[in-house]
Amino acid sequence: MPKAKQYVDQGISTVQETVQTLQQALSNAEKQENKSKIQEAINSLNSAQQQLSGYQD
Repeated sequence: MPKAKQYVDQGISTVQETVQTLQQALSNAEKQENKSKIQEAINSLNSAQQQLSGYQD
């Protein structure tokens, strides 16, 4: 059975992939309102990633 740390690491990886995808969306968004929403989501995900990166088993 995987340890919690393995799940956390998988979650971090998924967050990183999601941030990359949202950055592509940001560069293609036309409306400033949409760009702002995407940027807020990126910032939130980066914050979550920072919090999870300190996880120790």
